[in-house]
Amino acid sequence: MKVKLWSLAGALALALVPCIGIAQTDVYHQQWTKDLKGKTIAYVPVASGLALTDIWGQTMADYAEHAGMKFTTHDPGFDTQREVQILTSLIAQHPDVIIAHNPDVQSLANVLKQAVQAGIYVIQINMGSKYPSAAFVGVDPVELGTKMATAVVNACGGPNARSHKIALMNGVVTSAYSLGIMQGAKAVFDQHKDINIVSDQAANWTSKVAHDKAATVLQANPDLCAYMGWWSGQDQGIAQAVEQAGLQDKVKVFTTGGGEPPACDYIREGKFYETFSYQAEKQAIQMITLAEFLLQSGIKPGHVHTTIYTPIVSYTKENITPTACTVVRKTKS
Repeated sequence: MKVKLWSLAGALALALVPCIGIAQTDVYHQQWTKDLKGKTIAYVPVASGLALTDIWGQTMADYAEHAGMKFTTHDPGFDTQREVQILTSLIAQHPDVIIAHNPDVQSLANVLKQAVQAGIYVIQINMGSKYPSAAFVGVDPVELGTKMATAVVNACGGPNARSHKIALMNGVVTSAYSLGIMQGAKAVFDQHKDINIVSDQAANWTSKVAHDKAATVLQANPDLCAYMGWWSGQDQGIAQAVEQAGLQDKVKVFTTGGGEPPACDYIREGKFYETFSYQAEKQAIQMITLAEFLLQSGIKPGHVHTTIYTPIVSYTKENITPTACTVVRKTKS
């Protein structure tokens, strides 16, 4: 009789397993649908039409669409005042999440604070402001500067180096990204007194400006060992100046970026010596995943501050892979 009872109990337990599993799955689905479907995410990069910002945009748009959310992109075209105006307008429209790309540490701080006070989650990406919103997702610029400067020292600090002369090409000197890279790089260079920085200029993220300034530096320093730039889109101008001066196999160009296709092309062609990628597509997945978490968390805007730093991968001609860079599609608007 006991055997029969145990058998009956076992059969009932097994019969209930699918029901429990279905109920649990239904709970997940209900939360996903209730908290995400119909929500709006507004993405405001410093400019659209750049490989980096379009990789972020296209990836986040794909994930937002999958979750049933509306994803909009707003392009200030490198105009800081226009970006402030866009964000001010968005506060009135009240999207659920704003994902903002700061041109510098100060310009957007007040309007981002106003967005949070209005009950909007604000995620800052890759270049932060002095105002700590719900989250920052991006590369750690100090780590990036440290890694890049160490590579430059390894190439130009030894007895077999072409020379100990190097040049730096900053982006926008007041951006948190630029300040962090310089902080990390300076700490390394200060430990290697043989390294001679013959030029430290800024190109404002513009390839043409970088080209013209680099051409002048190369003319004055034809024995330059290396150029270290702050962003591959800008630093293509440096590589072009090096090539035009007939120094492509002599002056090493070190750069960084999010894995944009031109950077990989320049590595394969020997125009860039080494690039340090913060993997924009993976960054975008972190950005949109964090947005989904905030929307489901029940935490009110202004009551959470999170920092997520993305890994850095170094590529040279020897280890570049077919998947090192992300194919860019048109950003959804």
